[in-house]
Amino acid sequence: MDNKEVVSLREAHALQLARPALAQLQPFEPDLADLPIEKMERELGQERVVKLSFNENPYGPSPRAIEAMQRELKHLNLYQDSKGDDLRRTITADLEIEPDQIILTNGADELILLTSLAFLEPDDEVIIPSPTFGQYRASTLAMGAKPLPVPLANFRVDIESILEAVSSRTKIVFLCNPNNPTGTIITQSELDFLIQKLPENILLVIDEAYIDFATYPDCAFGLNTLPQRENILLIRTFSKIHGLAAARVGFGISHTPLINILERIRPPFNVSSIGQAGALASWQDKVYINKMRELNTSNREYLYTLLEAADMSYVPSQANFVLADVKQDAVAVCRKLAESGIIVRSGAGFGLPQHLRITIGRKEDLARLGEVLQDC
Repeated sequence: MDNKEVVSLREAHALQLARPALAQLQPFEPDLADLPIEKMERELGQERVVKLSFNENPYGPSPRAIEAMQRELKHLNLYQDSKGDDLRRTITADLEIEPDQIILTNGADELILLTSLAFLEPDDEVIIPSPTFGQYRASTLAMGAKPLPVPLANFRVDIESILEAVSSRTKIVFLCNPNNPTGTIITQSELDFLIQKLPENILLVIDEAYIDFATYPDCAFGLNTLPQRENILLIRTFSKIHGLAAARVGFGISHTPLINILERIRPPFNVSSIGQAGALASWQDKVYINKMRELNTSNREYLYTLLEAADMSYVPSQANFVLADVKQDAVAVCRKLAESGIIVRSGAGFGLPQHLRITIGRKEDLARLGEVLQDC
């Protein structure tokens, strides 16, 4: 028996111990586009790689956030505030809601998983627009529930089709607004219509990871709809416009009873003191966040011109990335860009084999991308 067969037998035994639903999942295996930039440079043998694959803030966090995190280092021997009261109170005061309407989590991913853990039973159905962020499907499968993909219409969430997919077994509807990977939005009137028609025994989860980049006046904001229903959960993160991706700080907003359900299974001390300190300082630095939004908007327009010059169409975006149609195999284009030290995300994993998802980086990095795209 060779080593591969031994490993396979051991994995089969482990699966017998695990819940059956986990047989549908695989461990996350990062490819080149998922690596930290230092590893990318080693893999490619490049001194400087332009990473435009992970929807990160290319300018980094607020200097105030960095200073606050550095000050917190001397307290690493002490456990942090488990519920993050200072951060929660600051956020909720600005949003004009109560502190017990918010839950802090280890990034948005943890909140997605906690939501599925709290509300899903085997054979429940979960409606998920497609394509969208993959963690909604993964967390659904982890609970033995059934994900129901609802195709987008012209790259936008199709509210009518979502409502048509609702059945007596529907438990959760996940929405991403703006949507990843398309950057398209749900309008306020569309969201209001969905909430009016959606049965109250179905949880509506609105992931607003990219909402701070949106400048379109008609973009739906979940906070506007929260007073209408008790069955709404909003997801926010400090990973995107705040530039604190590695700090792992996210939060959920809802009515107190629903938040209390999530608090029953939230691991204590799940958000580090360093993450809390950075998030608090970043939230308070409104000038910096507004600057990040303005830079993203101007650089997005610049990226549009580069794509047009390369004869590539794109989906107009309200996020910090753009979905571009390269009119050929996207994996091959990614490979060619990587040879020039530029990493973008192939749309193949989203079921879009001729598209790239390009993070809106610094203008000089986008210019470098534009030069290579001319030869693709």
